[in-house]
Amino acid sequence: MVTLRKLIPALCIAASLTAVGVYAATTEPTAPAPGGGWHHGHHHGFGPMGFVLHNLNLTADQKTRVKGVFSDEKSQFEALRASSMANREALAKTPPTDPGYPALIQTAQTNAATRIKLESEAWTAVYQNVLTKPQQEAIPGIVAAAQASRQERMEAWRSQHAAPAAP
Repeated sequence: MVTLRKLIPALCIAASLTAVGVYAATTEPTAPAPGGGWHHGHHHGFGPMGFVLHNLNLTADQKTRVKGVFSDEKSQFEALRASSMANREALAKTPPTDPGYPALIQTAQTNAATRIKLESEAWTAVYQNVLTKPQQEAIPGIVAAAQASRQERMEAWRSQHAAPAAP
């Protein structure tokens, strides 16, 4: 038996779903925000140093050369990422008492060392072959300013979210 108590919530849900559908059908999709949204400190796919490169005001030629350096190593980074993901999944499923566990740990360490080596080689190539002397000299200042800005934001957040004093 359909009662008023059951009918009203059902009508409310149906009306709200209809309204959402009508709204979605009549609105234009919005363009993504300039800059591509949140990147958590990683700019243009170049990791944390992308921030530094962005602030060096590279010329179009320099940007092309930087992209070339990273595209040369892209396949190596992709293979390393696939290996790391597979190893991480295997580690999650393998108990530490398993005889194969030490080999999985060794693979994780090798993957980490390989990633560090690849990143180092790429950034050395960019630093030596793409950046001008003034750009190279500006890097420590950019990094220091970013660290100071982050520290200020952290202090501001801490002051707003300070724990109440104990009674």
